[in-house]
Amino acid sequence: MNNKGQTTVLFSLIISVLFLFTLTALEVGRVYMGRVKIRAVVHSTRSSIMADYNSELFERYHLLFMDPTYGTGSEAAFEEKVTDYLECSLNGEKGTGSGMYQFFLEEVSLAEKRGILDENMKQLKEQITEYEKTAGVVHKAANLAKKLDQKENAVEGAIRETEMNGVELITESNEESTKSPSEDQSNMEVTDPRDTIKEALKFGTLAFVLPKECNISKKEYDFKEAPSGQYDKEQEKKRDNSFQDIGFLKSFLKEYAKEESFGGLKKQAAVLDYADSHFSNGVNQKDTSVLKCELEYILQGKSSDYDNLQGVINEMIWLRMPVNYVYLLSDTEKKSEALTLAAAICAATGTEALIEVVKYLLLGCWAYGETLCEMNTLLEGGKIALIKNKENWNTDLKNLGMGKTAQKVEGGLSYSDYLMILLAEKRGKKLDICYARMLDVMELNLRQNDPDFCFANCAGALTMQGKININPLFIKGKERTFYGVCFEEEITY
Repeated sequence: MNNKGQTTVLFSLIISVLFLFTLTALEVGRVYMGRVKIRAVVHSTRSSIMADYNSELFERYHLLFMDPTYGTGSEAAFEEKVTDYLECSLNGEKGTGSGMYQFFLEEVSLAEKRGILDENMKQLKEQITEYEKTAGVVHKAANLAKKLDQKENAVEGAIRETEMNGVELITESNEESTKSPSEDQSNMEVTDPRDTIKEALKFGTLAFVLPKECNISKKEYDFKEAPSGQYDKEQEKKRDNSFQDIGFLKSFLKEYAKEESFGGLKKQAAVLDYADSHFSNGVNQKDTSVLKCELEYILQGKSSDYDNLQGVINEMIWLRMPVNYVYLLSDTEKKSEALTLAAAICAATGTEALIEVVKYLLLGCWAYGETLCEMNTLLEGGKIALIKNKENWNTDLKNLGMGKTAQKVEGGLSYSDYLMILLAEKRGKKLDICYARMLDVMELNLRQNDPDFCFANCAGALTMQGKININPLFIKGKERTFYGVCFEEEITY
């Protein structure tokens, strides 16, 4: 009997141990599967949050960014959104759990946010580059660079000739060279084209070259709170278009020769192509855009379409003028014509010693007048010749400032080509300002449908953290211990 009792006790103990072991194994397996479910739900929540990107920003500008504040300005909206996703996915719509599982969200937070403006707009630059690589678009900037590589650079020769010959040739005494003009000389009627150009531009360069059918608004917009507001405005270069100072002409040519480089067209091809295809300009305007001269704003940063277009035209003129000046120096007939007029002007003013100086100043003015005609053609949507010759030259020295339009050519450079060249000249901080102004334009357009849209709230990378507890199956009461599962998930576009 005693042996039977011992056997019963032994088997009872064994069964108890096996039962406890079974319950423990069941609990361990249940907790493990709970952790698996949590990981799957967190990953699913990540995908759901990523789907909250701004759809209009993507459709119009092919950029993937989301507003974690959901238009409220508070990151609590993101945490609430994540909490709702997790609660619904883990415990069902009623929030009671099912079967052996019940999950409790102890903490959910937005641990890190990398905004579109952070790290010097790194995410914006990367997405633009990635889009240009994968979109299969025509690389207009690269093709333009190849075209410009064929251009013969003769500016150095023009500088040397102007330096050597554009000096005051005083062959007589100072008294004689500075004497007042005689009565016969003072009665000579000589029209100085420099005065003609000055009179033609009295209402501004843009007013002179703008086609009559082209209407550009002078309405001003406030960009103080825009993304580019953190950057200082660039100082606009003041250039002398009176052509009375040979020193300015020489220094400008040297500056042009030093800065003229089209390497940026290849290095920055991605952003140049992107800007050309996604933003309007004065020639190719878009009805859906608030600003009609968006690319001009990106380059100039002024408050109105008119001022931005005028600033760009001034830059284009001084970009193009040396090309025309170089051609004039190669044309003996035109140089002779300039010399004859210079002699007449100097004879009328009693400054014969300055004939050579005036000749080169007149050639500079002539090149400037030719460039004005070309600007009118570009704004009409035409193309101008990259290299000038007798056949495609348009102006006469004695009739500058008449508002003539340059002849259009096939295979030349268009207005948008010159905009890309101006953007390609931007480097470092200047290029960063252009990126920020792109955001200004996008924000202004997106606010037409969403007045509260703000790039300062947008992010392309987020990290969410939290802790979720799993209920114990076999322990009841207030003092029961939960199984905690911590998670960290990165959301990156």
